[in-house]
Amino acid sequence: MFGFAKKIYAWASSKANSRFASLWLGVIFFLELFFILPMDAILLLFCLENSKRRYTYASVAGAASIASAFVGYYIGLAAWDFVNPYVLDHLISTSFFERIHGHYLDYQHWAVFLGSFLPVPFKAVTLTAGVCELALLPFIIAVGLARMARFFLIAKAVHRWGVQIKSFVDKHFHRFVYAVGAKIALALGFLWALS
Repeated sequence: MFGFAKKIYAWASSKANSRFASLWLGVIFFLELFFILPMDAILLLFCLENSKRRYTYASVAGAASIASAFVGYYIGLAAWDFVNPYVLDHLISTSFFERIHGHYLDYQHWAVFLGSFLPVPFKAVTLTAGVCELALLPFIIAVGLARMARFFLIAKAVHRWGVQIKSFVDKHFHRFVYAVGAKIALALGFLWALS
C-alpha cells in the first residue's frame, strides 16, 4: 500500500508541474465520482507545487466537483429503479431507507452542504441526492458553496503555512491514502451493521 501511495504522489507531482496542471486537476476532481483518491491531499500537492496558482487550482477543483455532483445526481436518479431491488432488504431495510430518505428531504440543504464540506465520500452525497430526488438547483448551490469553501480554505492554508504543510504532506501522504481506505471501510461497515 505504501508503494501505491508513493505512485499516486509521484504521478500527482508530475501533473502539478506540467503546463496543463489546471486541466489535469479538473479531470482528477471530476473523476472523484468514479475513483477513490485523497482529493484534499492532491489539491494540496498542486497548490504547494505552484503556490502562485493556488486560488486558480481551488476554483478549478470546485468547478470540477460541481460538474461531478451534477453527473452523480443523474446517475443516482437513473440507476435507483434498477438497483433498488438489490439494495432494499438486502443491504438496508426498506423502513431504514424510508426513514433516512425522510430525514434527507427535511434537512437536504444542510445535509448536502455538510456532506460536501466535510471529509465524507463525496460520491455518496451526489448519488444519494439523485436517489432521493432532491431539488437540483438547491443541491448544486449547496455543493458549490461547500466545495468552494473547502478548497479555498486549503489554498489559504497553503498561502499561510506552505512550507510546513509541504513537509507534512511529503512525509505523510501515504497516511492520507490509508485514511481514504479506512473511511470507505467504515462507511460499508456502518451500512452492513444497519442492515
